[in-house]
Order: sequence, then structure tokens, then C-alpha cells
Amino acid sequence: MKIILLYNPSAGTEDFDLAEVIGSLERQGAKVIAQNTKEDGYKEIFKLNYDLVIVAGGDGTVEKILLDLHDSKIPISLLPAGNANNIANSLGIAGFYPDTVKHFKEANFCKLSVGVYETEEEKGRFIEGVGWGLFTALLQQIDRGKKKEAATGNKVDFGSKHLRKLPKELPAQEYEIEIDGTDYSGRYLWIEVMNTRQLGPQLVLAPDADHSDGYLDVMLVREDQMDMLRDFLKAHETDDVDSPFETIKAKKIRVKTHLPFHVDDSVFEHQSLYEGIPEVKIKLQKHQLTLLQTDPNSAKKN
Repeated sequence: MKIILLYNPSAGTEDFDLAEVIGSLERQGAKVIAQNTKEDGYKEIFKLNYDLVIVAGGDGTVEKILLDLHDSKIPISLLPAGNANNIANSLGIAGFYPDTVKHFKEANFCKLSVGVYETEEEKGRFIEGVGWGLFTALLQQIDRGKKKEAATGNKVDFGSKHLRKLPKELPAQEYEIEIDGTDYSGRYLWIEVMNTRQLGPQLVLAPDADHSDGYLDVMLVREDQMDMLRDFLKAHETDDVDSPFETIKAKKIRVKTHLPFHVDDSVFEHQSLYEGIPEVKIKLQKHQLTLLQTDPNSAKKN
């Protein structure tokens, strides 16, 4: 069995031991080729023949590799080594590697959809979600001067702390929204189109999401739900709590607004001059990724 091990040497935790992981996999009978994802040209390794890709790192590294392999049929395993680990947590993947080869041979796999967004300017893919409002504002805040604070501390604690302050500063905005042909236009504080159960500082916004059902989960926080939003964010600072806001299962979403939006952890602003209101179209690609479920009792097998 041939395994490509992609790793981020500067991931958020110090728990990842490259030599130990390689040694364990080799003792299981696998041939391992390790590749640092920070190196230029790391994608060249995908030209080799392999049976499994293992990704060790935080959500940023995992997202990057999953999007690189968005059309791959080769199974992928995750070794979460970041602060939030939203993708692995959403899938119930514990990152246990001593039985990797065993689980591979037993075909303990689960499926993960990949999201697609499109504007008049560009097309792209996402893993966690696309949204407007609160989380986008947090990412902008980090970009505008709080990068050092976020980088030197625990990113989950930083995100929770600053998210709680934002509802006081962030007014509701008018959006034109169509979800599978139904009009949901209105004034909202926060909009998230979720592909995973959680994003950001471990915010569980779509607790009932099924990553293989072919649906996205849309969370809409209305203007009159400000108090509920504040209570949720306050509780999240100290406890693992699920979002109290209902989500809508959706195949196709269209959002019209001039406001910036985030795609996973990146913020995008509309640059072109439009005659009308710019629109973002969101859906799932047809092909789903196959992920190795190293702890098959912690999530649904598909």
C-alpha cells in the first residue's frame, strides 16, 4: 500500500510527530512518501501512483489539499493538528493513525461534498461554507490589524471573544436571497451557507448537516433575532453549544448584495461595476470525495 503524507510543519498544535506517524504507517506495512505543504511545487507529488492521501494540519491545510483533490477518486485521511479542526470534527474523524491500513482494507469510508460558488468575476470551490455578515466581519477585523493577536494566541479563543462583540457594531443588512426557487429576501444579521457542521472558532452552525446527502445547510439570522444571537455567542465562549437557529436544506442558493462575503477563511469583495446588484450562486459539485473514517463509530458511514 502506497501512502502520500502531506503535512503542515507549522500547524496550530504541537501534537503531530512526523517521524512517529511515518514509523507507525510503515509498521502497518505501508510505503510512505512525506511532503511538506509549505514547499513550492508540492502538488507535483500527486503525479505519483498512490492508494491513500493523508493530510496532517489545521483547517487551512485540509481545505487547500481537499480542493486540490476535488475531483479525485483516491481516498483521503485526515490527521487534525490545528486549533479548530472544523472539518475533521464535523466528520467525526479523530485523527487516529495506528490502524489506518486496517480501516483502509475494511473500507471504512465516508463521503464529503465540495461546494461551488460563482460570481460574474470568478468561480471557485469551498469546503466549510460561504457567508455574509458576522463571520465575514470577524475575518475582516483580523485582516485590518488584529492578525498579530490572532496568530500569537489560540485562534478559537480569539474568534469567540471578538465574535461576541460584533453584534453591537454590525447592523442588519438587506439581502435578496433565493433558495431552491423560494424567495427568502429580507434583513439579516448573518447568513451562512454551510457544507460542514461547524466553521470558524468551532461554531456548530449546522448540527444536523449530512456531508453526503447532496444538500447544503443555510442559516439565516434575522434582524429580530439579535438577542438570541448574543446569547448564543456568549454561551459559546465557555461551552460547546449548537446554534439555536434553524437551517434550510438547499441544492441551489442565489444571494444578491454589494456586501463582501467569505469563502471558508478568505474574504471576497465585488470589484466590477455592475448595472444591478452583484449575485453569488452556490451549489455542490456532483463528485464527492471519499474520506477514510479512522474512528468509524463516531460518525455515519456511507
